[in-house]
Amino acid sequence: MECNLGQGDLLRLDGGPKGLVIYCLKGTIWLTKGDGMDYLVSQGRSFELPKGASAVVEALGSAQIRLQAVPCLGAPARPILSQVACRTV
Repeated sequence: MECNLGQGDLLRLDGGPKGLVIYCLKGTIWLTKGDGMDYLVSQGRSFELPKGASAVVEALGSAQIRLQAVPCLGAPARPILSQVACRTV
C-alpha cells in the first residue's frame, strides 16, 4: 500500500503479527516507536517495524511511503492491503 502524506500529516502504524517495512519513496518522515528514540527516514531508505510494535509517522514535508509486510525468510515482501488504514490523525 502506498500513502501520500502532506507536511505535518500523522499516521499510526502497527507492526502486526509479522512486522512491517516502511519504505520512504519521496521526502522525509519522522518516526517514533516508543523506545525513547526518534528516527528520520529519507527518500530511498526504509525502516522495519518489529512484529507487535506500533509507531507514529509524521511527514516533514510532502512525502510518499510504501507499507509492506516483513517477508518470511526467502520470500519477497508482500504489500499490505487491509491491515493499515492510510489516514491523518
